[in-house]
Amino acid sequence: MDGIAIAMIAVAFYIAWNIGSNDSANAMGTAVGAGILSFRQATLTITIFVVLGAYLKGYKVMKTVGEGIVPSGFLTMEMAVIALLAAGIWVTIATVKGLPVSTTQSIVGGVIGVGLAAHAPVNWWTMGKIASAWVISPILSGILAMGLFKFYSWVISRIKSVSVIEAMYKALAILGGSYMAFNFGTNEVANASGPIVGAGFLEPRTAGVLVALSLAVGSLTFSYAVMHTVGKKITALGPISAFAAQFGSAIAVSLANFFGLPVSSSQSIVGGVVGVGLVVGEGVDRSVIRDILFGWVATPLTAIGIALVVFKLFSIVGML
Repeated sequence: MDGIAIAMIAVAFYIAWNIGSNDSANAMGTAVGAGILSFRQATLTITIFVVLGAYLKGYKVMKTVGEGIVPSGFLTMEMAVIALLAAGIWVTIATVKGLPVSTTQSIVGGVIGVGLAAHAPVNWWTMGKIASAWVISPILSGILAMGLFKFYSWVISRIKSVSVIEAMYKALAILGGSYMAFNFGTNEVANASGPIVGAGFLEPRTAGVLVALSLAVGSLTFSYAVMHTVGKKITALGPISAFAAQFGSAIAVSLANFFGLPVSSSQSIVGGVVGVGLVVGEGVDRSVIRDILFGWVATPLTAIGIALVVFKLFSIVGML
């Protein structure tokens, strides 16, 4: 295996590790925070469903990220490394600065950046559909979460047994978390593995499982604090509120995956939480909307800029 192949695997692992370290809280934060699952039980569940999602359904988004933005045949292994590296650099900078950004949007920006730098054709029609999905996804999550909250509140109000209600709460938390983890495999993992597939280095299922396992390592090694923090914040809404927000966002991500569009699960679940907050009478924090808008605009543009710079540096040192 040559150096560029090793670099590609290393950078893809780094991206997936970051997703697992941070976004695992979106899937299982509720269950862990409520004491329904232990941290190890949660990470094992995440691993199982992320791998299943990547293996069974991840190919659509992989194809869009790896071949739909920059056409197949133009994305080389070197370009894939630069795209992933640019995304990783920006996510790390944003994390240090405490800025809310999307790994999904970073990777898409990185792919566009290397395409522009290499003077490869960029499919702006596909990019327009992806950008539309970024806008629609959190809005749809909020609408779905509102409907789910009303429906399950109605169901719970008609159950008289406390033990049955508690059992239902536990089942909903585990079901919602497992569904969300499956979506990580179908969408988030596909973002990190898309450039690898587009460069022809690995076929979709192999790349998906490899990156999914990397995400699982991130979840196991570095997600504990984030998972507990998010779990406590979400369960403060109540079990039904948390489930509605989580499941509504998962459905929205599933719809995006059906069309092969990469979206941010983090922004989707924020949309779900906002939707539930509106139903229960909580005001919408404008800073949340500002953060989402920041992610839509600044993240892909910054990743494009970093990719252009890294591409130029690789060219100077003779790596391209």
